[in-house]
Amino acid sequence: MYDIAIIGLGIAGLEAALCAAKNGLKVIAFEKNEIGGSYLNFNSIPTKTISYSSQLLKKIEQSSKFGINLFAKPGYNWQIMLDRKIEITNKFSKLLNSELNKNITVVKAEAELSINYDEIEIYADDNIYQAKYIIIATGSKPKELAGLTFDGEFVVKPDDMLKKIDIPKKVAIVGSGSIGLEWAQILSDLGSEVKIIEIEKQLAFNYDVELQKRAEKILKSNKVQIFKNDCIIRVSNDQVFLKSGIAFDVDCILVAIGNESNPCKISINGCAEQFLIKPQDDGSCDIDNLYLAGSAFCGNFAPHEVLFQAKSVMNKILFNKEIENKISPYIINISPEIATIGVKEQDVDLFDGYEIRKISLSSLMEYWCEDCQDGMIKIIIKDDIIVGAHIVSKNASLLISIFSILINHKIKLNEIENLVFPLPSLAHGVLEVLKSE
Repeated sequence: MYDIAIIGLGIAGLEAALCAAKNGLKVIAFEKNEIGGSYLNFNSIPTKTISYSSQLLKKIEQSSKFGINLFAKPGYNWQIMLDRKIEITNKFSKLLNSELNKNITVVKAEAELSINYDEIEIYADDNIYQAKYIIIATGSKPKELAGLTFDGEFVVKPDDMLKKIDIPKKVAIVGSGSIGLEWAQILSDLGSEVKIIEIEKQLAFNYDVELQKRAEKILKSNKVQIFKNDCIIRVSNDQVFLKSGIAFDVDCILVAIGNESNPCKISINGCAEQFLIKPQDDGSCDIDNLYLAGSAFCGNFAPHEVLFQAKSVMNKILFNKEIENKISPYIINISPEIATIGVKEQDVDLFDGYEIRKISLSSLMEYWCEDCQDGMIKIIIKDDIIVGAHIVSKNASLLISIFSILINHKIKLNEIENLVFPLPSLAHGVLEVLKSE
């Protein structure tokens, strides 16, 4: 009998397993695929690696403005980019395996749960296992669109792009969340003809209204064509037909409309099913000592939300600590980066005690030094506390982390004004936006 069993070793399962082992529990974990899940192997880290290469190419093409002369036109090698991605994922896969092997029993097989009244058994690799607590951390998978079934070649998921031998020349991207926009810039930077199709009236639908406009401007400057309030109604012979009446040829269609939770195989009282258990806010469910963590809890969680929720589940199991509600930041890893947290401009009534302050980065000399003056920082204030922040900037993901601390700890404006930030640095923009009106 183990103290805790964890099904899935993506970042949620890893967080839970390592936390449990650190606190002296006897841990067993099951993983049928690569340790690290989609975060390390297929999506976040691989995509950010490729994105860095494509953005570097774009910067090199502009080198003459910085006094740097090139003696040949810069180009790229897709295979070397992929090899670098593999090198990074392999490096951290080995580190994770080494860490797990110290105190955790890892079974490299798919696990199935058999629930018979008050008893839960885990079947894996022709063996039966039991544990006092069980965490399902089976992650998530990309959502499919009706009529656009993934085939890995023409209709593809984001991770399928990393398996292609060559970059497709003409790509239609369905969806304008962070993944869709990131791939739009990667592909356009590498010379592809990219079209984004978004059913909503704006890109980045869940972001602040000004960030939505900035995202569109950034992508259009990369020659990305955008079709908003539109959708695919038919595909025939590599030709895409939109509801608006527009048609065009493509080499592939990348569907990036978000994720949904992966189901865990479960049989209840001898009845085999594959379904999603509905969890409570703390990750628990109607079955005693059974929890859901990470993307198995919510398929559309961002990676940092996955980690936080897995930590919350472990705090519940170890210390019976209730879940804390935190306001999460979100980022779009394009150049310049886009980041958001908290209350958005379109959600506030300025006559209800809200105040908006904004600064253009072109007014700050530090940003000109690094050629990142085309951006802005906007904050939303209520009762002398920042309740929302929205940024377009180089390193916006770092700046939004500062605002995340300020917002979640409800730090008053006069306390923030007395903080010291280094100069020259991009972080100084946090103080400068407080001075704006």
